[in-house]
Amino acid sequence: FLIIAGDLFNTSIPSIDALKQVALSMKEIKDNNIPIYLIPGSHDFSPSGKTMLDVLENSGLCKNVFKYDENTKRLELTHHELPSGETITLTGICGLAGGLEKMKYEELSNKEEIESIPGFKIFLFHTLLEELKDFSFDKIETESISILPKGFNYYAGGHPHFVYSKYHEDYGIMAYPGPLYPNNFQELEKLR
Repeated sequence: FLIIAGDLFNTSIPSIDALKQVALSMKEIKDNNIPIYLIPGSHDFSPSGKTMLDVLENSGLCKNVFKYDENTKRLELTHHELPSGETITLTGICGLAGGLEKMKYEELSNKEEIESIPGFKIFLFHTLLEELKDFSFDKIETESISILPKGFNYYAGGHPHFVYSKYHEDYGIMAYPGPLYPNNFQELEKLR
């Protein structure tokens, strides 16, 4: 499967041409029996809670694993069944403008419950973590790795435009894949 940890689009209301191209690409991926799991990033999400990702999910092209009940403050889980019969559990928290997703982590009522779920687990997040940033992000607001639920095998991160993948004790592999396409010449040169 394919994981997109936010900012598939650069705005919550992308152009029709961008939406058309993404839908076409997602359909091609789906036609090859490759599921797509994603969360909204700080650019995809809107204050109303609506996002074009909902349109793509409702059309069956992807699955948004950010399912958060505002009343109970609980994250729901998504299960991916492997041909072997094993199950991979996915969940995550969206990115919000100005780092406001921090409140979702703080009020999460089932954090211990999702930490204790057995099997292979993947957590999607869209936040720059203090422990993972380099000096070029010194003036950008970050959060501590401790806001994330522990015990997942893989943490699929989005938001910062750098490449990172490393195992962290009590957590698992933390990974930032970098941008789909660099947004300035410095990134183009650095990320090649």
